Amino acid sequence: MQHLYDSVNSIEQAYRDAEAKYGALLKKEEQYRNSLHTQKNSKQTAGAILLFLVNGMMDELDRDIDFDSLCKEIQKECCFNKKMAEKLTSIFLSLYSIANKEEWKNRELEGLSQFLKKDFTCIWNGFSVWQTEGGSVDCHYKAEMILRPTEPDCIGKKLLDSLKKNPFMTKEAITDFYEHEIQDYLDDEFERYCTCEDYYQPVVEDFEFDYYLEKWCEKNGFEIVSYEGDGHDDGYEPSFTRPFYY
Repeated sequence: MQHLYDSVNSIEQAYRDAEAKYGALLKKEEQYRNSLHTQKNSKQTAGAILLFLVNGMMDELDRDIDFDSLCKEIQKECCFNKKMAEKLTSIFLSLYSIANKEEWKNRELEGLSQFLKKDFTCIWNGFSVWQTEGGSVDCHYKAEMILRPTEPDCIGKKLLDSLKKNPFMTKEAITDFYEHEIQDYLDDEFERYCTCEDYYQPVVEDFEFDYYLEKWCEKNGFEIVSYEGDGHDDGYEPSFTRPFYY
């Protein structure tokens, strides 16, 4: 009998030792399996949401629809089982709740309103290369400007298109939009100025930055608060070296 007790105690001790040694590893494996299961469910849900959108089910959310009705419509139009349909119904009815719709309405064009109230600073670093068969000149122009938007003239077609797609654009996003617009415009004008003559090296300091800035602001509905800029080149760099004869 004592031998039996000793055997049982040995087995219990061996189990405790194994649990202490491999418990953490088994726990990690369980977490990993749960993670894979969650990832699989997330991918399935994402795919179901995509199919929901492709089938034009968003129109159902524009009308006052209850849980059961939307669930049945999802099953009918998307061919989902009841469990997945109920899951999607919960997601979309929570997302498009009355409270959320009110919040979205209140925050529409909020970023634009904030943008129109303040001046913004833009820095432009222009670069171009004047090149001939014999060599080249690297041309640089650096400028800093402070601009003031004038409502509502600055809301051009490109920005309106962006706001239609996303009426919740932030002030920072709109500022970035206009910074890229003016930088691209000045880049093009500087490139034309530096490369317009094939046989005469450009005088970079004479680039009419103020003229082009005023032209852009007039077209896009901005006032110039202040600006400063200056240009320079790195000197003529020959593309070949003449051989030296003794």
